[in-house]
Amino acid sequence: MVKRTPGYAQAAESAGGRATLRDVALAARTTPMTVSNVINGRKGQVGPEMIERVLAACQRLDYRPHANARQLRTNRRMTVGVIIMDPSAHYLSDPFTAAMLAGLNDVLLVAGYSIVLQGASPAHLASLPLLRRIESDGICLLTSGTAEQRHQTIEQLAALGQPLVLIQDELPGDIADACSLIQDDTGGGAEIARHLFNRSSKHAVMLLPSVSWAAMERREAGVRSVLSTMARPPAFHVVRCGDEGFDDTQAAFALHVEIHGLPDVVIGGNDRMAIAAMKFIQTLGRAVPADVRVTGFNGFDFWRYASPELTTVFSPAFQLGAESARALLRRLEVGSFPWRKRILPVVFAPTVSSEVIVGMKSGSRDVGLGKHRNAAKERHLTKE
Repeated sequence: MVKRTPGYAQAAESAGGRATLRDVALAARTTPMTVSNVINGRKGQVGPEMIERVLAACQRLDYRPHANARQLRTNRRMTVGVIIMDPSAHYLSDPFTAAMLAGLNDVLLVAGYSIVLQGASPAHLASLPLLRRIESDGICLLTSGTAEQRHQTIEQLAALGQPLVLIQDELPGDIADACSLIQDDTGGGAEIARHLFNRSSKHAVMLLPSVSWAAMERREAGVRSVLSTMARPPAFHVVRCGDEGFDDTQAAFALHVEIHGLPDVVIGGNDRMAIAAMKFIQTLGRAVPADVRVTGFNGFDFWRYASPELTTVFSPAFQLGAESARALLRRLEVGSFPWRKRILPVVFAPTVSSEVIVGMKSGSRDVGLGKHRNAAKERHLTKE
């Protein structure tokens, strides 16, 4: 039986010191263990009425758990490290990265975890504070570079002895206590190629960034898998577009056109590169899709601003982040990951920029756009 001091809650409110877990227990008329269960997310062991009482007492006493004290009790820092290996200083402006981080945060926040986010190029990996001192309970990694560079990065992080979630890359077989989560970029690339090369094509270009990313490699592999089955495949060129921004993409594409002529198919490794190429084509007085069919990848809002609207593949970037967080939380709770590797599907819905329909009747264009918008809606519903 708990002995309670009458009027203690009021005294705690007026006291100048920081409220403690015991203060909250007295104010809520319960035990410190019950308060601990509530504030640490173990609410299944506590009734809804008691949860309300504890939370109300926390708010009234302005109670905030001390992170260092909690770490000593639970051996957890309640922090997840997120490392983005990207040579660009503006990596947070990348829409895929931003959506993935939003998914991570959405799940971790509810579980009471904070994110320590650090970004660097592969050459500066060793200088990251997360590698020099242990600040987290686990790490989520999105990496770039050649296959060899990525493998080295993964091995360096695995050597820290923390649970590792690898996002958008394959996990080496010799890495334990880790899992990988990717989207079906290979399948998305193949869908694009089947759609484009179902019609005659003599000259196709794929736009890729100069920095290697596993996802971009899979998209290219998907396109090439379809080309390899064709009796008469078109001439196929990969154009490296620097930082994949508007200016770099147009400069690289313009050089290709100057040397090889204008292609009849342009496959953007992402929507930004596709739209940059589309605008360049239009400055030449050529039409999309009548002269050149264009597709993108990722399906963020960029496709809506293109004219004509852009055929793209919708990426479940938010869901990639959310599922990565859930996998890591499961590992921290029970000691093992729920799976070693998981692949999330993508959604392809062609529309105006890649479809040339002879004798199209008025209004038939809306059917394609309807399919496209439904795909966009499906992608947005990945937030659970």
